[in-house]
Amino acid sequence: MSNYQIDQNAETIKECRDFTTVYNHISKKWTMPLVYALGLRRSIRFNELKRMVTGISSACLSDRLDHLEKLGVVERIVRPVSPPTVEYMLTEKGIELRKILCDLAVWMGEEKR
Repeated sequence: MSNYQIDQNAETIKECRDFTTVYNHISKKWTMPLVYALGLRRSIRFNELKRMVTGISSACLSDRLDHLEKLGVVERIVRPVSPPTVEYMLTEKGIELRKILCDLAVWMGEEKR
């Protein structure tokens, strides 16, 4: 049994809740591969993104993009052409998140060595 204890002050409890909130957002299936794929190009159309993230359904892709848009990670751009074209791109917040996720992937790779 470990002697490790978590400080129970209000600030620590808030930080734990904040961490849990962040984890719950980024740990949803397909979120991390989508953020990575969106960072490969300036903007990406829906079907192109679906081809890049192998195995994701259209419904799930739509749901994840809506969720990421609400979080301010992804921007949905409607091009006023005929027929209208919709593209997605990372916001500044999304670019920061992608960098963090890439750093985490590098760290995990180093841990396995």
